[in-house]
Amino acid sequence: MPSLKKVGSCVSFANSKGGVSKTSTCLGVGTCLADIGLKTLLIDLDHQANLSDDVGRGDEDYTITDLFENPKFDINKIIYPALDNGEAIDNLFVIPADITLAVEARSAERFRHRLQILEDGLNGLDQNFDVVLFDCRPAVDLTIENALLVSDLIVVPVSADKRAIKGIKDLFEVITEIKRTDKFKSLIVKTMCDQRNKIMARSIEEELGAQDWTVAESSISVSELFKQATNVGRPFTKFAANTKQHQELIALMNEILAVLEAN
Repeated sequence: MPSLKKVGSCVSFANSKGGVSKTSTCLGVGTCLADIGLKTLLIDLDHQANLSDDVGRGDEDYTITDLFENPKFDINKIIYPALDNGEAIDNLFVIPADITLAVEARSAERFRHRLQILEDGLNGLDQNFDVVLFDCRPAVDLTIENALLVSDLIVVPVSADKRAIKGIKDLFEVITEIKRTDKFKSLIVKTMCDQRNKIMARSIEEELGAQDWTVAESSISVSELFKQATNVGRPFTKFAANTKQHQELIALMNEILAVLEAN
């Protein structure tokens, strides 16, 4: 595992399948970490930049693309305070993405140390962060490989869909190849759970139970509030504070911290 000078722990939120509430879960956990006083850096690695939009940073001049375009770019120039209704959120910062990221990720393949671009960038931080969270897009490109390589934990959101199981298997194969070991920390978290659909819930439980994976005890319930928060460009835990889903995100955060602290 790479040793980072100014970062406590790195966590990737990833799944080879899209539409599993990955960005919402990543941002939700990030805001919960900030709420308990942990200085948290969110890094948006999806060219759609949905996470960036949700923290009021979807239209910045400098983004993560600049680092992959030029690995010597000063990473400190692309770190911004995360916003809620235009106000900075205590302890929460973001490196936003933009639509050109996917193109630059392909161009960055020419660099000799292309798999260390994020690691080298994080080692150039001027400030310390307790946790760095990567919001990874479904397709595995150079940016995602960089994040997976440097991550201490891979959190895999999975919806009640049997096809999502294949997405996990595909992702773990990629991680094993990148890290050159199958001994890495991972945590599967069930998202978009709907207790009204007991048959589907039972099916996904059986599918996950048949695998040798660590599955979080906490899960995230489906709610229209997630869409509403996105529509107004606000972090979910600020838009829908103290809701059931907010409490579920806190429970997930606590599980993630426990995994990170375990030897």
